[in-house]
Amino acid sequence: MSCIQRLADRVAPLRKASMAALLVLLVIAVFVAPFFTERNSPMGRIAQDLLLSLILLTGVVTATERPKASVLIALVALVAIAVRGASWVFPADLTLALRDETTLLAAGLISVTIAMSVFAPGKVTFDRIHGAIALYILVGVIWAEAYQLVSILLHKAFHSATLDQNSESVSTWIYFSFTTLTTAGYGDIVPVAPQARSLANLEALIGQLYPAIVLARLVSLHSTGGSPGEDKP
Repeated sequence: MSCIQRLADRVAPLRKASMAALLVLLVIAVFVAPFFTERNSPMGRIAQDLLLSLILLTGVVTATERPKASVLIALVALVAIAVRGASWVFPADLTLALRDETTLLAAGLISVTIAMSVFAPGKVTFDRIHGAIALYILVGVIWAEAYQLVSILLHKAFHSATLDQNSESVSTWIYFSFTTLTTAGYGDIVPVAPQARSLANLEALIGQLYPAIVLARLVSLHSTGGSPGEDKP
């Protein structure tokens, strides 16, 4: 048995609860923390960095179901966390774009492994349902990081008369991301650059199709013999 496989076996008990833990952390980061912290405040940034780091680490645990991929995901996640920590020491203009890029890569890899678990053949379990919800929220977080990166790299990629688009805080972009994902579209932030518009269009499309696809998949799995709350054999 390889070292990677032995490590995966040791964290197997943690993996069983990792989907639920990831979902809880995502809910806190997206909906709870912004409610109790001021935008652009040091405490708000600390909370965001801590929660995003915990989300990446929990995502690494969920990926251990696929041992070979989990090594790469763990390395990328650790780099993303290290860059996030370094951003407290080095100037923002040197680290902000790199912080978003590494977080995007790590979160993207984690979302792929979660999607593979959610849509894989097998019984409909609570773990699979938690993963499906977590993946939907994670899509919003990934797009928030992408929007912030575009706003850094492209001057005036977004137009807003009320919100600070140049902030180091991702809370502005989480807000815009989820209004786009749910197609609420309040209009207080408007994508102007072609790259920003393409991202917004793609996220809105995912926001419309994902719930229907997941619902259809879970119903299909259930009809073939799975039942909610039943663990994998």
